[in-house]
Amino acid sequence: MKFAIIGAGNGGQSMAAHMTFLGHEVSLYDIQVPLTDAINEAGGIRVEGVLEGFAEVRATNDLAETIQGADAIMVTTTATAHKPVAQSIAPYLVDGQVILIFPGYWGAMEFVSTFKDMGMDKDVVVAETESLIYTCRAVAPGHVNIRKIKEGLEFAALPSQESARVMQTLGGVYPQLIPAASVIRTTLNNVNPVFHVPILLMNAGRVESPGDFYFYPEGASPSVVHVIEQLDQERINLGKALDIELDSSLDLLRRFYQVKADTLYEGFQNNPAYKTGKAPTTLNYRYIYEDIPYGLIPMSALGKALQVETPCTDLLIDLAAMAVKKDLRSTGAGLKELGLEGMTPSDIKRYLG
Repeated sequence: MKFAIIGAGNGGQSMAAHMTFLGHEVSLYDIQVPLTDAINEAGGIRVEGVLEGFAEVRATNDLAETIQGADAIMVTTTATAHKPVAQSIAPYLVDGQVILIFPGYWGAMEFVSTFKDMGMDKDVVVAETESLIYTCRAVAPGHVNIRKIKEGLEFAALPSQESARVMQTLGGVYPQLIPAASVIRTTLNNVNPVFHVPILLMNAGRVESPGDFYFYPEGASPSVVHVIEQLDQERINLGKALDIELDSSLDLLRRFYQVKADTLYEGFQNNPAYKTGKAPTTLNYRYIYEDIPYGLIPMSALGKALQVETPCTDLLIDLAAMAVKKDLRSTGAGLKELGLEGMTPSDIKRYLG
């Protein structure tokens, strides 16, 4: 198969190396010329961790070349780039291609809505996962550390019946993919916003002080976890309003990482993949500028549409806005961007199905 991977950050480089190891053809695209040049100067990508080796991967800034002949288009950018990516790839798409977004962040809905606005009529499947399949970090351009390849990862297409085409294309490559009932389940099971935002905000003083600390084992103290659990319940309540059963955060840790824990606090402490991840050193970070506009703000908007109260979600959005002195609510994905504006709960269920 040929994989077009859009986004050469930690996830994109990890995926490009892994797919190369598996014998597939890979084209790795990124808009940042210095990044692609550095990967090409290195001759490819060195991998350490659960995978070891060197993958001869060529990175490019030529989007048409990347998309041409690709069986699957894997989007590993931040959520802030989803709409621009959808707009950019639309002219090059051909019938039969599968687009899979890692992770969703409401991405499948935003892609489909963008394609509709552009009049893109190719027979392509758009789907998303509930999480990035790799727990990884970029050591340097052309050098990644993969701490874990997640197990039991759910995905969904929009509409959901198209998930069978995704499995037909990618099931042999990623056998851990599990079809989910709806992109609402994959989007709301993405717990990055639920974890990242409370830990970062409630450790703001520590983040902005000299010295390092480990984000999860040290940042997710018992009182911080209490807030995470309240935020998690609001997420689950949104699913209930749409008759979609969501996993708790603890159950997701158990499924992704095989963590043995009776409480969420123990889940953070007992997860080997979380032991070495250092915290950011600034609030000017994607945990604010991705996880809030494309995580918490759509949750808040959906809550208003479904008449589900989201006080913890709203409090964290407003606290972050005050901390960084930015109007975060005017950014990101609202119901209009997701193609849900003006819909009743019944309309939303029909559309997603």
